[in-house]
Amino acid sequence: MIGYASTTENDNAERLQRFASIGEFAAGVANDLRALLAPIDEHALALHGEACGNEATQARLQKILDTVELARNLVHQMLIFSHGSTGERRSLSLGKVVREALPLMRAAVANTAMLRIAVDTNAPQVLADPVAIQRILLNLVLNASRAIRRPHGVIEVGVAGMKPADERGPQVVRLTVADNGIGMDIATVGDLKQRFIEPPSLAEGTELGLRTVHQTVYAHGGRLQLDSEPGGGTTVRIDLPAASQQPARLA
Repeated sequence: MIGYASTTENDNAERLQRFASIGEFAAGVANDLRALLAPIDEHALALHGEACGNEATQARLQKILDTVELARNLVHQMLIFSHGSTGERRSLSLGKVVREALPLMRAAVANTAMLRIAVDTNAPQVLADPVAIQRILLNLVLNASRAIRRPHGVIEVGVAGMKPADERGPQVVRLTVADNGIGMDIATVGDLKQRFIEPPSLAEGTELGLRTVHQTVYAHGGRLQLDSEPGGGTTVRIDLPAASQQPARLA
């Protein structure tokens, strides 16, 4: 498991400023997309009604309407993301959060990759901030997508309840993001883990995102594990305590 180290006030201020800028940009893009979708939906709906009796045309127009609805859901998730985390944690289903984040995750995945979701509907709930969990998901899925350099890449996102081996420890819910991308050697993984305990820098790219994921997981009382090998892809496992087992740490 990866350890944890606190950051300085200046580091936190820089990180918050960076996220605020990203949030403002996401909100602007989302609002522009929403404005563009309105006339498409309006005209497609009108044409669908006028094409009564022409099943082929209606089918094509229905595809447009369905796509507009998917785009609306994507815009909605972008606006949630842009508003940022309020820090409010509540008992929730990780599986539900994953399903709600699907539009954004699909948008983050390259055309060469397939996104697979496997959710255990019997997994217990966790005490978490849903916006923070969505940010973790998007970060990990985006990193996985960048690591895939070949056709037919696969990114798997899973949620499962995990019982302790001795049946006495606290039950956890595991969120897994795995890819079959280029992977990393032992030295690179070790260097990446070391970056988790160094002061963050705005010049950092993917590593800064993973460091933020790690800190968010720790603040929720969880643990993060990263496994990778050259040509064998990368797997990130996040274990969060079940809501009925253990209160989350304060951020």
